[in-house]
Amino acid sequence: MKKILVLNGSLGEQLGNTQFILDKMRIHLGSTVQLEFLHLQDFFKNHTHQEAIPQLAHKLNWADGFIFSTGTYWDSWGSPLQTFLEITTSFEGGDLFFGKPAAVVVTMHSVGGKGVLSRLQGVLNTMGILIPPMSGMVYSLAGKLAIEKESSWSDDFWSLQDLEIITHNLVTSLQIKQNFKSWPVDHDDPKRIWIK
Repeated sequence: MKKILVLNGSLGEQLGNTQFILDKMRIHLGSTVQLEFLHLQDFFKNHTHQEAIPQLAHKLNWADGFIFSTGTYWDSWGSPLQTFLEITTSFEGGDLFFGKPAAVVVTMHSVGGKGVLSRLQGVLNTMGILIPPMSGMVYSLAGKLAIEKESSWSDDFWSLQDLEIITHNLVTSLQIKQNFKSWPVDHDDPKRIWIK
């Protein structure tokens, strides 16, 4: 059975809107995969960055694919997810990420989420993660309210029904046999001073 690590990078942890979306995705995934949830805000409260590295490496190694999730905070992802990206920079292009597929879900009230989704998918892809087609969405309060008005424009808004497509495409991509190559990556010290 394939394994998916779900990384909740929102500030709401297990009680917020982002967790609601993840719970819906869990229903769509059913028993087709094994899931493990990692609530990053809680994780980083209880671990120093040095303690976090080997534990994150273990969890990433376990996973065949990922779901990344976050709220939108001032046109960016949550600080727990930012911390995760900074700590795991040294894993770029390595076995912990390389070629593993990921879905991305972002929540927002009204604006900024689409930029967060696009940038996050770009960052993840640059780290070596595979981004399947139609594997990301932004669910917003504004979109939810618009859909509730029942209009012919509703198909242009992301809705909770789109989660079925996202989870389907993620699970499908877990089955793909691949032969990707990584560009060279300097793993020695990403903090090394280069301006002198």
